[in-house]
Amino acid sequence: MAKVQGIQEKLHWPLYDAFVVPDQNGAAVAPTFATEMAKRDARILRFFVDVQNKTRLETNLQASGQLPSLNRYEVRAMRVVVSPLLRRERISRPKEDVHDPDTDNVLADLIYNSVTSLLVGEKTMIEMPTYYFPAGAGVSPGTQGLPSHGQPDPMATFRFSEPVHIEPNQNFRVEILFPQGVPEGAKTVSHRTPVRLGDAVGPLRLWVVLDGYLTRDVQ
Repeated sequence: MAKVQGIQEKLHWPLYDAFVVPDQNGAAVAPTFATEMAKRDARILRFFVDVQNKTRLETNLQASGQLPSLNRYEVRAMRVVVSPLLRRERISRPKEDVHDPDTDNVLADLIYNSVTSLLVGEKTMIEMPTYYFPAGAGVSPGTQGLPSHGQPDPMATFRFSEPVHIEPNQNFRVEILFPQGVPEGAKTVSHRTPVRLGDAVGPLRLWVVLDGYLTRDVQ
């Protein structure tokens, strides 16, 4: 479809990208957060950089680190969203508690042991511990016992006081850095051993969402 010269449209269009810990799927050893992260970098996760071979659930970016065509973007908010862990079977317990501390440990390890940064054109636009960027999404706490990073309300997240601009053909990315490494628990896991972030098995997805406005040519 041909572009309409000189006319552009501005629309609310969040950008998202995910780090994925896949399910075991018959593998001899279940992949964990630490082993999947070590395939790229043992201390840092980079988002909006590696978008190839991902599903639409995991990213909506078409090219690594850049907007498509000559589009521009205004970042108004940034979120870090983590999917709840699947519960582990506990043979030693006659009845599993509704509240599962394992998921709390994993979430705490993520938000209190890492630093999240937004970089545009190799310039750091913001850098804060990850707890500063609540998800504003997820399952409501209650009988399900599934904790989420903050309240499941789109307004309950970090918003920039002034928009961060991404110009056409300008590189951008988000980094989550673990300065002291990803926390891992004991090698022998029992019902009394807390599950740490590095031990978390899939399916698990960690999204970074840039919420804002996309300006593009009208077609």
